[in-house]
Amino acid sequence: MSSAATLPLAPPPDHPPESSSPKSITGNSRRISTPKSKSKTRTLTKTTCLLAVLGTLVCVLTIFSLSIGHYYHNQYADDLLSRMQGMADFQSSQSSLNGKASHDSLRTKSQQNAQGSSRGNGDSVAKKDEVTKQDADGSSKHDNENSVIISGNNDKSMLDASHERSVFQSIIDRVEWTKQLCAVIPSDQKNTLKNPFQPITDLPMLTEGGVGPTLQKWLRDNPLSSDENDKDANNDASKTYPTCHLPPSTSCNTSTYTLIMMSHTTARLHDFMNPLFVMMETWPGLTEVIIVWNSPRETLTSVAENTDIPTPNKKKADQNREIQEQQYASQLLQWHNNSTHPLRIFFSLENGLENNLLNRYHPLLQPKNEAIMYFDDDGPFWSKDAMITSGFELWKRNSDVQVGAFPRNIRYMSQRMKELGRHGVDSSIQAIASNARGVDLSPQTQSKHHHPLTFTPLCRNVTGDTVEYNYFVFPDFDAHVLLPSGTFLHRNFLCFVWHPAFEELRTYVVTHKTYPDDMTVSTLISHLSGRAPRTFPREIAEGVKNSSRNGRRLMMEYDRDERDENEAIENNNPNAVDQSHRRLLWKQKNWGKMREEAVNSLTGYFGSIHPGTVGWCAGTPYMKKRGRGVPYVCDPEKPTLDLIPWLQEGGPGFDHCPK
Repeated sequence: MSSAATLPLAPPPDHPPESSSPKSITGNSRRISTPKSKSKTRTLTKTTCLLAVLGTLVCVLTIFSLSIGHYYHNQYADDLLSRMQGMADFQSSQSSLNGKASHDSLRTKSQQNAQGSSRGNGDSVAKKDEVTKQDADGSSKHDNENSVIISGNNDKSMLDASHERSVFQSIIDRVEWTKQLCAVIPSDQKNTLKNPFQPITDLPMLTEGGVGPTLQKWLRDNPLSSDENDKDANNDASKTYPTCHLPPSTSCNTSTYTLIMMSHTTARLHDFMNPLFVMMETWPGLTEVIIVWNSPRETLTSVAENTDIPTPNKKKADQNREIQEQQYASQLLQWHNNSTHPLRIFFSLENGLENNLLNRYHPLLQPKNEAIMYFDDDGPFWSKDAMITSGFELWKRNSDVQVGAFPRNIRYMSQRMKELGRHGVDSSIQAIASNARGVDLSPQTQSKHHHPLTFTPLCRNVTGDTVEYNYFVFPDFDAHVLLPSGTFLHRNFLCFVWHPAFEELRTYVVTHKTYPDDMTVSTLISHLSGRAPRTFPREIAEGVKNSSRNGRRLMMEYDRDERDENEAIENNNPNAVDQSHRRLLWKQKNWGKMREEAVNSLTGYFGSIHPGTVGWCAGTPYMKKRGRGVPYVCDPEKPTLDLIPWLQEGGPGFDHCPK
């Protein structure tokens, strides 16, 4: 071998020099073998140790991954099971309520047998048989594709955030959180109002924060038993009332809905029969109509069967109206008695209920669809594009709140409340603009003792702060009450509205002179869900390529003096009160002040007020700042369908229920 071959290669300039021992690769074999053997041994030892460490790490990571996977699998399973359990509880609750209705019904057993062939909801026994048959078949023509029935699980550990006990505790926590904030308000923010609200009726105000102790008492008096459905220890309503569950946050697969309208006099048939016919004939997804009749059945049948119509000596116009009214009454009863027709009449008095505005929210109605659409019997009736194409789609994406098109605003008077209210609205807008579901303070997502500053504490007893009920406008932004006509609600909320724990609220509604059911329902649902209502435009402009003109003018929304949207008291006679709609507000002395009293009493009872609605244009270029009053407006006020963001791919809210 040449000497050139024995020379070591020079290391690269940026490489550290090799070890100087051995100095040459030449020499005898003994000098070379010893370092190589030692090096080989050391290499094997290092390799073995490295493999052992790697093996240990792989085992640890595998165990950790399995644990995490098992945890999230359980979380997902619990969430899915809780939603399915809520649906099953709703189905079972109907049978429980139906049995109670049969016990409390004002009809005799012979009357029930005589009417056994009728499909009407007044016949509780027939209705119970129908439910039993549906359970046996596993389905019915009105079943929603989301209505999954599973076996009940009564393990206390299975209680989820939608369970009534979790929901009640969340409201209690919010009341306590409100008290803590009220206690640290600086003195310069107290008693700042020049003309604070003063009660005007002789009805005592509800206790500020009173819902907290009330719910605490109910939880103490009704401990959770090992069998959640074992509530027959006594005859107390709180022991026999079914368990309530919040609805899911979205109901994307829901395609059908139930229409509920309430009336008490055949005079209103002139207002709603024609719009009702159009809806039943042309609105997709309307598979059930429930007419809640708050008067005796005879007020309807007597008109339909009156052989003396028209009345002699009356003006021709009055005679024609009588004839038309009789035809409407006859048609309504024919639909009700036809077992294949989607319309049925719920006779409130025959089901043990009194004439009450809240009857339209009673679980005894047993709506077959998850989605409920409400209209007052004298309107206003919004168009199909507004209600179904736009509003129903918004509800699918927000099925855990009240959704509507007829909002009212509560005005804050103190600077403290104004600043907190603005913060709440801005937070909601920011969340929607980022395509989130909105500021979510629901029990499902909030920790037990954390309530972000989006609900505004009232603190009336500490600061003297009160609010005003703004009945001059219908703002899309910063509204706090939805009038019933044109609203959507998940049927699970009916269980909460008539829950024994909220009896004090229901008593207030029927005893206050303004019968504030709208304020009560909006306030209650916002605190149950931890979120503000959502609104959609009640008027849709023409010119959209997918917009249908059929029936548009018949169902066209119309503007009326806002005073006509409020309820009247006739001669202060509670038996003569129009319990179906607030009308002729301006004819009742001090009506506005009495409504203001009601809203202060109801909001004070919960201690805080939700952050307010956001308009359809939130998160879009069509949202414009306003200098005074509500902080933002939508421009245009009446959009075309192609401007509604949740209907357009890529718009805020669209991905919550992608098509």
